[in-house]
Amino acid sequence: MTTTGETASDTTRFWVGASTLGVLGSPARGIRSLEIDGAGRATIGEPVDVGPNPMFLAVSPATGVLGIVHELADGLVSTWTIEGDTVAPFGRAGATGAADPCHLAFAESGDLLFAANYSGGRLSVHPVGPDVTADAALAVDFTGTGPNAARQQMPHPHQAVIDSARGRLLVPDLGTDRVRVLGLAGLPAALDHDLASDIVLHAGAGPRHLVVAGDFAITANELDRTASVLDLVVGREVAWSSIGEDVEPRGLGCSAIRLTRTGIVLVGDRDADALRALRFDAGARTLELVATVPTGGRHPRDLELTYDERFALVADQGSDSIAVIALAGGVPTEVVATLETPAPACLARMP
Repeated sequence: MTTTGETASDTTRFWVGASTLGVLGSPARGIRSLEIDGAGRATIGEPVDVGPNPMFLAVSPATGVLGIVHELADGLVSTWTIEGDTVAPFGRAGATGAADPCHLAFAESGDLLFAANYSGGRLSVHPVGPDVTADAALAVDFTGTGPNAARQQMPHPHQAVIDSARGRLLVPDLGTDRVRVLGLAGLPAALDHDLASDIVLHAGAGPRHLVVAGDFAITANELDRTASVLDLVVGREVAWSSIGEDVEPRGLGCSAIRLTRTGIVLVGDRDADALRALRFDAGARTLELVATVPTGGRHPRDLELTYDERFALVADQGSDSIAVIALAGGVPTEVVATLETPAPACLARMP
């Protein structure tokens, strides 16, 4: 392992997903473990080969199993047992039945995986178990378009998020300016989707990722560089605001989004190559831009927090680097370290 400084006891552990294709950034040789101690010092593991293009990872809080989507024209899902700084097969890889799966989430029980297939317009459901083949057991194929002819010619589901309080799955659909709402009560036999339950965003928003904040969700909108506040109880968008008007849009916009315990929303900005911070006021239903910190890299695709929220990590895929950024009360202040690793696309925090 490569270490930058000594590891302290209050360490947060991650797994880094990456592109092995070299389309953006250098081709990676697999996924890697990563530890950040209480002083922001890093220990990063050697690459582990888990198959082609392991772009997004998730770890089940219930079982500790690692799930991976392989972002390919013929999408795949695989599951793994974590063994220190390496992994071993848990189940057998299975097909999503659609193109370019880009995100996945475990059911709370840990026995199912939900995969968002960006180019395939599909949300697929996969069984998880020892030696179980993870072929899609259920799927919902979305329909619709948006006003951006170049980017919204079809549905583009980009994420799957469990809304535990309401027993639902929320799926931001960049292609149709909707957050798809799917009921989980019928699982494992059925996944319920009623078009009337979808939350409609303003035209041209292009919702990419979201976080749940009690009875609200906040979306990072890729296409128009905004963040939206959604009322999950009534099922509608109640506000939206720019994440920053200080840069010329390059058509990349928002990427990942996280919510701190202090109510600060962190958003990756690929137009500015920066981490943005917005303060969320649930009572007023407003978002206020409070900080912008350039990451020092290119194309911040994903971000995650340490357990103690002293640091945010930003995966800059285009520059083969991960920025470690200090937080004060949830607000980013400065880059304190930069780690070199090929084409990082995902930062999956261990439970």
